Amino acid sequence: MLRSASTLVGDRWQRLPEWAAWFSEVGYWAADLREGGSNSVVALSVPTRDYLAVLLAYGVVNQASQAEMVPAEPEQDFEQAKCLPVGACVRVIPVKGPDHKQRVYTGVFGGAFSNHHGQVYELAGSRSPGRRPGPVSWFPADDYRLQLLPWPDLPDAYAGRHRFSEAFEIPAGAGGLVAGQLADFYGRCSLHSVVIGAVNTVLADAQVVVAAPGGAGLTLQGLLRMRAVHSPGSHYRSVVLSSRGDPEKYRHVVRSCQPVAVVLDGAAAVRRWLGAGLAGVTVAVVERTSPTALAAVDVLYENRRRSVTDLGVPRDLANRIPPGVELLAWRSRGTAR
Repeated sequence: MLRSASTLVGDRWQRLPEWAAWFSEVGYWAADLREGGSNSVVALSVPTRDYLAVLLAYGVVNQASQAEMVPAEPEQDFEQAKCLPVGACVRVIPVKGPDHKQRVYTGVFGGAFSNHHGQVYELAGSRSPGRRPGPVSWFPADDYRLQLLPWPDLPDAYAGRHRFSEAFEIPAGAGGLVAGQLADFYGRCSLHSVVIGAVNTVLADAQVVVAAPGGAGLTLQGLLRMRAVHSPGSHYRSVVLSSRGDPEKYRHVVRSCQPVAVVLDGAAAVRRWLGAGLAGVTVAVVERTSPTALAAVDVLYENRRRSVTDLGVPRDLANRIPPGVELLAWRSRGTAR
């Protein structure tokens, strides 16, 4: 859908270059590869890094927006919420009242119980060792439902805060850029893609402003709900992890959220994270100017050597590969977990 989109350069709108649309379509195709439950790797060799990872994530999210049928975590009423563990991160979703379909709140769950306000949910700042918990907010159980957020929201990120408030709405301009049902897509919390690379660089790239013909401009970060893993209070579609992190720390929690695809942004990320198998589909981007490019290519080719079979690139993509870019894909042994 980026073929006809424009981007803001200075104070002027310009048509997005063909290569940008092509990379988003590679991400869309990669998301399609998850069908059947097999592990797949899409490897891209590029002459420069640019903001390719964000475009690939856009393609993944765009495809996944059409397939989502249920929330990542079910909404829970008062009786169900009483069984939630105190200290878990939750989202409070309004079902009636002045906030209905307008705002949601996230914080650390303090309990579901009856007091002089009636049946309420408590959200509080997390408790640090040796300190009292942060401020408390009360939410009437009749007006709200709870949604458990097992990851990437971490209780320590809420220390000293009682809650985060965030808009529960469709971003202006998203209509021409996301193919799925917007109310369904933006009204739910789930993880579609994970980008692993230099966090600040990826998030800076995501500030690129795009617009569909006749639509309002918005950043790719706003469109994708892209966020750093330690930035709580934002329902998410894409999360950015540091390539310097420990894959073992995130292996289980990422898999439990069942992202459609993981994008490894750069040679360092490919070398460190390819074997982590965080999702059924991995998109690996290696910039040839990187000092570790050859080592990353060796890792990729070793993975390909153990693969079940190479995957044919769709003709529409194969016939439009941008100059200097190489594209290979294969199906790895084993199944996605």
